[in-house]
Amino acid sequence: MNARMLSLAVLVLAGPARAQQLTAPEKAALADSIRRQADGFIAALGTLNIDRFMEQFTADPDLTYVDGGRIYPSREALAKAAGGFFKGLKRAGGRWDPTRVVVLGRNAASFTGVFRADVVDTAGTARWTDGKIWTFVYERRRGGWKIIQAHEANARPAGP
Repeated sequence: MNARMLSLAVLVLAGPARAQQLTAPEKAALADSIRRQADGFIAALGTLNIDRFMEQFTADPDLTYVDGGRIYPSREALAKAAGGFFKGLKRAGGRWDPTRVVVLGRNAASFTGVFRADVVDTAGTARWTDGKIWTFVYERRRGGWKIIQAHEANARPAGP
C-alpha cells in the first residue's frame, strides 16, 4: 500500500471515531441528562405504579435486568417481578449518593448510584436501610433515553 492509500485509509477509519468524540461541555450535558433520567427512575419508583416504572425501560427485546443473582431476561419478566414487589410497599422514595455517569457517546451512557432509600413496606418496616446500588445502561431509543440493561444489589453496611 502506498503512502497516499494509507493516508486515505486512516482518514476513512478515523472518521467515525472522530464523529463520536465529544467536547467536555457536550459530555457534561449528556451526563446531566442521564442524572435526570436516574432521578426520574426514583420518581417512577415512588409512584408505586408498575406502568410508570416500566416506562423507564426499553420495550425492545434486548432488555436485561439483574437483581441479586436473578436474571429477568425480558420486559414481561421484570414487570411481573416488580409488580409483585410494589404491592408490598407503602412508600418508596430516596436519593442518589454517590453517583457516577460514564458517557459512551451521543446516544449511550452508563449510570451507577447508591440509592439512599426511604422505602417502607405495608407492615411499616423500613427496607434497604443500607442502600441499594443500581447500574443502568441507557441508550437513546425512539427519541428518548431508555434503560436497556440494569443491575441492582443491596449495599453493604458501613464497615468499622
